[in-house]
Order: sequence, then C-alpha cells, then structure tokens
Amino acid sequence: MKLPSLYLRPSLLMASLVIQLITVVVASGGGSGTTSSTAAAAAAPTKKYNAMFTFGDSMDETGNICVGSSNKTELNVLTCTHPPYGETYFGRPSCRWCDGRVVVDFVGCKGYVRKSLFMFGAYGGNDYNVQLLERGLTPEQAMNYTPKIVGAIANGVVKLIALGAVHVVVPGIFPTGCLPIFLSLFGDGDADLDDAGCLKAYNLLTKYHNSMLRKQVEALQRRHRNSTRLMYADYYGLVYQMVQEPHKFGFSAPFEACCGAGGGKYNFDLSARCGMDGATVACRDSSARLSWDGIHPTEAANKVIAGALLRGPYCTPPILS
Repeated sequence: MKLPSLYLRPSLLMASLVIQLITVVVASGGGSGTTSSTAAAAAAPTKKYNAMFTFGDSMDETGNICVGSSNKTELNVLTCTHPPYGETYFGRPSCRWCDGRVVVDFVGCKGYVRKSLFMFGAYGGNDYNVQLLERGLTPEQAMNYTPKIVGAIANGVVKLIALGAVHVVVPGIFPTGCLPIFLSLFGDGDADLDDAGCLKAYNLLTKYHNSMLRKQVEALQRRHRNSTRLMYADYYGLVYQMVQEPHKFGFSAPFEACCGAGGGKYNFDLSARCGMDGATVACRDSSARLSWDGIHPTEAANKVIAGALLRGPYCTPPILS
C-alpha cells in the first residue's frame, strides 16, 4: 500500500541546505528563535549550552513547517494541523507530530554556536519510508541505500564541525519494525515477528543503518577528539526497551496508536489517521501510551527519551556528562 506523498516529510538528507542555514545563523551571531526548539524545559542544560540548533525530520519538528508556509490549503492537508494534535501541552495543534512536546523541547536552551548544542537528526527514517512505502522495496532492497544515507549524514556533520560546532548529538533512528504503521501494513498473516512482537526484517534494516552510522560517528569522534564533542544517541536501544518492558516506563499497549480511527490491534489505518475526519479524539490517557499516531511518540515517550539523552545511558557520552 502506498503512503500519500504529502504525508511524508522530505527524504534523503540535504546536507547543503542544512549547512546554508547554519551559515546564516553564524553570520547573524546566533540568537534565539533561529531554529526549531521553542520551548525550554526545567531540566534544560542551561549551565553548559547557550543555544540549541536542531535539524531533523517530523520526529523533531517544533512548528517550523507551519511558520515557513503561508499556503493554508497545503497546511490543511497535514494532519498535525488538526486536533487532537497538541492536546496534552499546548491545548491546540502546534504543527508538532505529537500530542505535546517532542524530544528537543525537553532538551532545548538560548545563545551562540561554539557554546551551543546541535542535534543533527535523527535523519534516515523518511528515506526508508520512501523506499518501503512509496516504492514498495523490501527491507533487504532498502539496505542498498543505507551507505548513501549514512554518508550524507556524516558529511553534514563534518561540514557542521567545520563551521565551528563543538557539541553535536547524532541520533540513530527508531526501530521501524516496532512502529504501528509498519505492523499494520506488514505484520499480519505469516509475518516474521520477534519475541517483542516487532517485524524482524524491518528492525534488521534499522539496526544496519544505526550500526553503520555509529561507526561513522566513532570515527569522527577519534578524528576530532581534541576540538569537538560528538555524541551518538541510541534511539533504537531505548525505544526497543520501551517496547519490551512498557510497564517499566509507565506505558501500556506499546503497539497501539493513541490517536487514530483504525481500530484493531494497532489502531492505525492510512485512511483514518490521527487528525483526519473521525480521528480527532485521542485515547483517554496519552501519558500511558508509547505511540501517539502510529508513527511518532507521545509527549510522555519523548520526555523519557530526552532524559536518557541528557543523563545517559542511551547517549554516548551523555549530553550533561
């Protein structure tokens, strides 16, 4: 089944566009409001970083997608502009693909480049979405694109360092095979599931990407050890643990989307996604759910992820170490 193209954020990392944006920030002297993190959290690392700049996909979106467009018709197509998105924290849709805040909202602070924290990603998820959902490739076939995707991410990090960034977090991607969207599309019948209930082949693709990315980050860590603090964020390891032991984190039904009108085991249907007609009311308690809309985490899950990045153990080294 083909995912509507308007539902996907742009795919393969456009490093040159990212670097152009950073160059503008450097030239203007930094300052608040230039990039995506708009809400400071109580646990923000203000004692260490003066600013935070985030580049990523819909997992990291904090509203720029709406700020940067005046086309109301185009924005109306995006389900994140409709209730119940934003109900937990903002009380209205904020153009975040979540019921409230995302990871960078909990991690964010204000200031300048050399004393700033850069979140470079997570990139790659949408690249694989295009291959798997738009083009109909198998996970094995999608692996052929992994070197190109990871190489583009690494090149972007190198250019970011060259512009003066000192503190850079490079996250891996979530376990694709555990997301309700993929389970609903490919998890029925004789699908090969692991002990946790996730699709083995799709998680193998994710692990392949993350392993290759981590090696690139480690190589860059060695190369720039005297000038740059590079951190690898293990989104896969943490989210997979949350799927395996949801109650340990205060969650239930880890494979069931909180918002949507799909019903069934995963509460996900492409034609009845969160924010569409008939799907404008979320589950009773989103704080007890891992998945918000079948693709993106809830605010509660994002808060757990942020804590693990700030203090460890799923960020090497932890941001606040």
